[in-house]
Amino acid sequence: MKIDDLLVMCWRSALRNRRRYKAVMIGIALGTAGFIIVQTMGDSVEKKMGEHLELLGEATVMKAVWRNDDNYHPGEYSMSDVRKLRRIPHVWAVAPVVSIPAIDAFFEDNEWSPGLIGIDQEFWITQSTELKEGRLIGATDVVGRKKVCVLGEDVVKYLFGKEKPLGKSLGVGSLKFEVIGVLGGVQQNDLQRFIVIPMSTAQSLFSGLEKIREIYIRVDNWDEVEPVRDEASKILRDSHKGYEQGVDITYYPRRIEKVKSTVYLVKLFIYAALGVTILLGGLGIMAVMLSAVQDRTQEIGLRKALGAKEEIILLQFLLEAVLISLIAGFLGVVAGVFSVTILKGPLGVQVSTFMLSFSIMSGILFTAFLGIASGLYPSVKASRMDSVTAMRFE
Repeated sequence: MKIDDLLVMCWRSALRNRRRYKAVMIGIALGTAGFIIVQTMGDSVEKKMGEHLELLGEATVMKAVWRNDDNYHPGEYSMSDVRKLRRIPHVWAVAPVVSIPAIDAFFEDNEWSPGLIGIDQEFWITQSTELKEGRLIGATDVVGRKKVCVLGEDVVKYLFGKEKPLGKSLGVGSLKFEVIGVLGGVQQNDLQRFIVIPMSTAQSLFSGLEKIREIYIRVDNWDEVEPVRDEASKILRDSHKGYEQGVDITYYPRRIEKVKSTVYLVKLFIYAALGVTILLGGLGIMAVMLSAVQDRTQEIGLRKALGAKEEIILLQFLLEAVLISLIAGFLGVVAGVFSVTILKGPLGVQVSTFMLSFSIMSGILFTAFLGIASGLYPSVKASRMDSVTAMRFE
């Protein structure tokens, strides 16, 4: 029997028994579609998940400070250091910071001594702090050296009480600042008791804030934290010859490991669920093929009596199983590609053409392998039937 005749026979048999195979094909198609979606969008979605998860622990944030040792530096970074750091690949934001631990502040009859911190617009990218109301300090505030401020929750509590601070004038030292925002949500303890103003304003109006003592650096991916830290350390040490031992860049590898493990557990769960779905589809193919062998026992016996070889019988049932699996896989590929096209917009991720092509090929090859693996036993069983016994089967 020619191979094209065998393929036509298998196709007709699959069509004739399509209702029997429907549930199995749906399971394989869903598993294949899910595999394509996860595999294609996995890197982008993983990055977004990482961004949201690491906000809780700021795992990709590091801070350049000065160590107080025998080789102590006065603690002065420069804007040239900041510009160099911003040119490092995978650096998302670099935020220079100037600060005073305590300053006199007042509103009407209330007085308190919060801290004062001067920042630029990139500072907010390096923090997990949320805005409760108003707006944050932006680039125009920094360039214009505006007398505006954003307050931590403790500052609002001790100076304003129950009164709304937004738009009010706050006394800071001998100066007045307009309150444009209030911080809320999960805050660092320091920010709760700080008044935040533009760094340019702080350096021009307050003594002792000329020197940049801290620089926050945020990396766009946790896998790049170590390389970026090494490069940033090299840049800062090269810029401060003679004080290399005083340069210190702190980061949090344990936080990174915790975020990684969380994301990997989620991915493992997804892949496990998809694997179980596809495995059940394979077991379903085996079950329906065994049923088909039993239903067509007399047909098998008649064909063997007419001279059909065992190899032809085996190949027929094996091709039928592979054909069912491939049809389901093709439907899953179509559904997967369509889903990726629909989901990439709302999820805000970019899809790699290479990864999509690789996922499609992987899905098709896997479903072909699944068809062979699940159809092999029924096919062998059919090919080894005794022709006389099979023809007498009722």
